[in-house]
Amino acid sequence: MKNSLVILLALCLASFASEAREVKGKVTSGKKNLSKVIVTDGQSFTQTRRNGTFKFEICDSAEFVYIVTPSGYTADWSDGSPAFYRKAEGQSYFEFDLKDTGDPSSAYNIIAIGDPQPRSVEHFNEFAGVPLDDLRECASSMTVPTVAVVLGDITFDKYFLMKNWKETVGKEAIPFYPVIGNHDHNRDFNDDNLASVTYEESFGPADYAFFMGKDVVIVLDNILYHSRSGYELGYTERILDWVRGLMKYVSKDADIYVAQHSPLNGRHYAGMIINHDVLLDILKGHKVTFMSGHNHTNAVFEYAPGIMEHNVAAICGTWWDVYHCTDGTPRGYKVFSKEDGQLTWYYKSISRDRNFQYEVYMPGQTRLNPECVVVNVWDYDPQWSIEWYEDGKFMGAMTQVEEYSPLHTESMRAKYEPTGKKPSDYRLTRKANHYFAAKPSETAQTVRIVVKDRFGNEWSEDIKVR
Repeated sequence: MKNSLVILLALCLASFASEAREVKGKVTSGKKNLSKVIVTDGQSFTQTRRNGTFKFEICDSAEFVYIVTPSGYTADWSDGSPAFYRKAEGQSYFEFDLKDTGDPSSAYNIIAIGDPQPRSVEHFNEFAGVPLDDLRECASSMTVPTVAVVLGDITFDKYFLMKNWKETVGKEAIPFYPVIGNHDHNRDFNDDNLASVTYEESFGPADYAFFMGKDVVIVLDNILYHSRSGYELGYTERILDWVRGLMKYVSKDADIYVAQHSPLNGRHYAGMIINHDVLLDILKGHKVTFMSGHNHTNAVFEYAPGIMEHNVAAICGTWWDVYHCTDGTPRGYKVFSKEDGQLTWYYKSISRDRNFQYEVYMPGQTRLNPECVVVNVWDYDPQWSIEWYEDGKFMGAMTQVEEYSPLHTESMRAKYEPTGKKPSDYRLTRKANHYFAAKPSETAQTVRIVVKDRFGNEWSEDIKVR
């Protein structure tokens, strides 16, 4: 029996040896050697020594060797995607030379962009016009380290546009970190790994991380792709194991951002995705902010104290048809800012001032609440307050209701009616719950709306109802 166990152990070790190989490398910033930089092959981990070198065994089938970019540095992004990775095949030595962005700062900004999703060169050129100008202006106003994270569906099944994307954003003053979406999976394959290859050829590993201050942004592929006719949402065991390995190198007081395509509660919030509970358990003890896209609508969820998700509306609006998304959120992006240990955020609508945080509809304009003044507050969460006054008298909180955006409905009618065509069902106006209603009395002359966000920012507007 003892001899059998020895033989079995020897076979296991031989099998491991045949599937792994040793690689070496170095991480620098100019002439400076960078120590304690995390290096991974997507499965195993190591850190650089004091002289910037590293050595570890990688899986023989590993596609990449890559680093978790340390705070105060960034990989070159002039190619259109941060070059924190190297292809592993046929290589045994890997060098990374990072750009020094200044002393590591606890203050930073993350710009979260949902679903550009161009289906044509014309669509891409539309993104590269006003929306990218708006992003550029926003980023240029910032005085601390700033990155953009694109939350998937960089294309709409048109993979040649990945080249256009890289050529364009590579010229920007900040790096754009990509996330793989369902429409970035190649539909010619009926296998999750194979379907990701086209994306990875352009952008590198789909699962990676980088530091901002002492905090960590973890980018994950949560599309379980089966075929062009279907996919599921969740995390594979391989991804979960990789996150477990990564978290061993993350300080206990670090905040975590998880950037992924689908939200934790899935497509149109129909139910929690596969293995969400396992991921939350791995990240337990940290303050976690999820950033996601996929739904082309805007919503904020607080699953538990310190666990929030921002499902960010699409920068393409209704797939480049009209300005508003189907839930009535203007096309835009979300800006997260960390300063003095406090995280704040706001939704920035394209071509509008950052104070543009709601829209008001008069009685008779809305479908479900026609007798009411209705306010669409797309970035609402329970820490906001939406109150109203009638002819100077305080009336209390407006009532949260479900409603359809009349602006979206009218814009879609104006676009499609002249063509004689009908839009696809997924482009039609979608009911949402970030609306608030108040019914004025028959004698009311003026209604004042007062909107206050969770950070104390306040906006008000007087509306003549008669």
